Amino acid sequence: MFRIPSTFTVSSVAALFLALTPAQAKETPRDRYNAAMDSVESDPQMATTSLEQLCDEGFSRACDRLGYFSFKGIGIPQDADQAIAYYQQAVEQGSSKSLLSLGKIHLTQKSYEAASESLLAAVAQGDQRAEAVLAWAHATGRLGPIGDPDQGLSVLITLAANGDRDGQISLLDALTRTPSHDVDVSKTLTELHSRHTQGDAKAAEALLRYYRIVGHPRGTIETRATLLETDGLRDKIRVEEGLFLARDLDPEQFWSTSEEIVRSAPNDVFARGLSVTAKINKNAYVRIVQMELRDLGYRVGRASPYLNRPLIRSINAFCRETGQQSACVLGPLKSTTIKAVASEIAQLRAEP
Repeated sequence: MFRIPSTFTVSSVAALFLALTPAQAKETPRDRYNAAMDSVESDPQMATTSLEQLCDEGFSRACDRLGYFSFKGIGIPQDADQAIAYYQQAVEQGSSKSLLSLGKIHLTQKSYEAASESLLAAVAQGDQRAEAVLAWAHATGRLGPIGDPDQGLSVLITLAANGDRDGQISLLDALTRTPSHDVDVSKTLTELHSRHTQGDAKAAEALLRYYRIVGHPRGTIETRATLLETDGLRDKIRVEEGLFLARDLDPEQFWSTSEEIVRSAPNDVFARGLSVTAKINKNAYVRIVQMELRDLGYRVGRASPYLNRPLIRSINAFCRETGQQSACVLGPLKSTTIKAVASEIAQLRAEP
């Protein structure tokens, strides 16, 4: 359980106030926080600098956001350890909701005991989402040797049956990772579809992934296409599930539809889209890489879905010039090469 420290002394608060500029003194911490968040897209570095100042002054929401930005690499270097430190600081400043984010990051770092402690603390603080995340972590083996998969799945089934949205979404996700379990999800699917019709994008995402991986009969091509049109769907999901739907809808035209989907994808999801394309159809991947490298000024030869000498030379040159020689040494169609090339192109290409 995490300890919440005592509040600031009067003298420390006064010292912080005196350190503010006259303009800042007229603004509340919430005003400054909102201004910083409004500038994240236009000037992420300035935004994070403002948030760091607020965090140092004891504004827990700023620490919480810095934790997220550190984990994602927004405006500051991507650093999981620093993200953990920011979230811990937010918790110490009274933000109990940061316990859930802290637990999730510990899961990604395979810090099993720390993850369990943070999630249990979040549950104790009344965070309903945390119970579903903790059960999901048990059910999917994400808690390693301290996990209890059967108990975790049982809790998720109960949460879903009781109409808990996070439990329903987490149950479907767990079943895509442990497909051997025979669980009746009819009620869960019906309720998530109902949530989707009310504009719940997360429900749509959960259904899309479940239908694709598990192959449930309710997940027809038409149903998946409708779910894919949901407003608020994350770009990552829209691109990835769009590619799989294109494969299932018309495999012979995948090379064309994948080009349209991936080439128009935002740069932050381009690499994922290109990697998924390679898993589905290597020729479609080659065609897109050829177009992207041509746009970057490489001489890739005539348009073709097949590897040719000019394209191979261009890929090798691209790997050398971006410092990815070791990742590309096994060949242009190996998974390590594909990931490296996709990642580097995403950083260099013009935003569509």
